Amino acid sequence: MKLESIKYYRSEGKKGGWCIEGKPENGQYEQWCTFGDINLIVGQNATGKTNTLKVIRDIADLLAGDDELSELVYDTARYEMEFLYHDQKIIYALKFKKAKVLEEKLFVDGKLFLNRDNNGVGKLSDSNIEFKPTENKLLALIIRDALQPPLFEELHKWGKSLTLYHFGDRMGKETMARLRAPNEEFDLKGSSHAIAAFEEAKRQFGEDFIDTIKADMGKMGYSVENIGTAPLKIMKNHLNSSVGEYPIALFVKETDINDITDQLEMSQGMFRTLSLIIQLNYSLLAKRPNCVLIDDIGEGLDYRRAKSLIDLIINKAKESSVQILMTTNDRFVMNKMPLEYWSLIKREGQKSLFYNYRNSEKVFDEFELIGLSNFDFFSSNYFLKPD
Repeated sequence: MKLESIKYYRSEGKKGGWCIEGKPENGQYEQWCTFGDINLIVGQNATGKTNTLKVIRDIADLLAGDDELSELVYDTARYEMEFLYHDQKIIYALKFKKAKVLEEKLFVDGKLFLNRDNNGVGKLSDSNIEFKPTENKLLALIIRDALQPPLFEELHKWGKSLTLYHFGDRMGKETMARLRAPNEEFDLKGSSHAIAAFEEAKRQFGEDFIDTIKADMGKMGYSVENIGTAPLKIMKNHLNSSVGEYPIALFVKETDINDITDQLEMSQGMFRTLSLIIQLNYSLLAKRPNCVLIDDIGEGLDYRRAKSLIDLIINKAKESSVQILMTTNDRFVMNKMPLEYWSLIKREGQKSLFYNYRNSEKVFDEFELIGLSNFDFFSSNYFLKPD
């Protein structure tokens, strides 16, 4: 299940309304905002980069059953989402107001497959069974639980496995963890679970996983000969019983340093990188994610390390079936990332409009021939040039 495109409208017609759309065509708005396998969302501050990832995360949480409509920050919105499932084009539409579902539809290759009418009654096109869910319960989840059709199970899996990493935040640097029991579930949808991911990956994949992390850190310019978990150094003098009863943290043993460096001693850039590499590798090895979102990729890293991290992520995405959506306004990252992966946001009032190679091919191709840097494509607004 891959997210192909989206349209999103929040508080339509209201003062605080906002929407996500693709580039207008012939003066017509409400175009699809499209995505590829690898995506870099670029835009000035306050254009909607981070909010776009949050919108996608919100609908994923709804489809996973991890959130209720009433738990969203904005409880009045309309979603239209296009997925590719094998060779089928799936369109899922959801509209809700004040945490009450007003409309829910699903189309398969243009044919209406699921419809929830104005009275809240839902029906599958190939079934005489009717559903009368509560006002704030998604029909897609109810049908999945009742009938377990493959399509609805895939929507649920897409939502359940989607992960959002806030690279510009602490990435769990001050988060300790206790030792977990084998097979104890933990949430990988946030960005602060590196310790749990490391312990689970080590249990499932052994030294091969640790070797992969060391190799990836090496590509980032960090020469690491060991990685593990232990209580923080500052706690060691207070240990009076077994280590397992105390919170643990990540540590690395760098080649040119005699002592270990625990996560509180690491630079923020080093820990962000380690945390992302651990969580991303575990997700890929465990074949968990369909879609990974990374906000502010490369934030706080120098040019060389930002470049290396982008190379690392692109290569891992190409070797798997995972879809990657990243945001940045960092010049280093922009200049490294090929324009074919870019989606540029232009803010027009309450609209965040997306320009990319899929809807502006001629403009992108023309700029490639000019020989300027990728950052110039963004800073000069060349992408707004008419086709």
